[in-house]
Amino acid sequence: MKQFLFLLPTLAVLTMATICPGQSPTGQETQGVTIETTYDSSKDRTTVKLAPVKISGEKDKYHSLHMAPSFSFPGHEVQTPSRIDFELQTVVKTKLLDSDLYVDFLIDGEKIFLSSSRRQAVKHPVRGRLWMGEVLIFRMPYETFVRITKAKEFTIRFEGLEFPVGETERQSLRELLARMSSQTNPR
Repeated sequence: MKQFLFLLPTLAVLTMATICPGQSPTGQETQGVTIETTYDSSKDRTTVKLAPVKISGEKDKYHSLHMAPSFSFPGHEVQTPSRIDFELQTVVKTKLLDSDLYVDFLIDGEKIFLSSSRRQAVKHPVRGRLWMGEVLIFRMPYETFVRITKAKEFTIRFEGLEFPVGETERQSLRELLARMSSQTNPR
């Protein structure tokens, strides 16, 4: 009987861990896609962001590439945005970042160039490695984002190195697009 009583708390913890992974009060998960909604009362602004989605693992000098697009609007009522902040997160297997990084987007073979509105270095993103991380945010027109969600092929190209975005990852972008017109925000 004592052994059973000892196992009971352990079973309870394991059961809870399998039920609740990745859940947060501000995030909603749909088919494995987590979309986070935050409201900043000081700015009266709501931001809806797709949690980082992995596009690629090891490829050439890159250890990983993730995307985390977002949009924001005043107040709580959803307004279709004119622009999307299309965030790319990279981990580069070097000690220095390329200061003249060229990134473009290929939508069904058509090259789209967007300038990066923000760029931030992240020191030592992988513990024990002298690698660098980088966050790039591109101001993407809403119409371009819609084209990406409807495209048969979507590729992100860094300095000529191509990273195709798979169907599952494009589906996560479609989930975010659906929120741009049907989001119900908690007050």
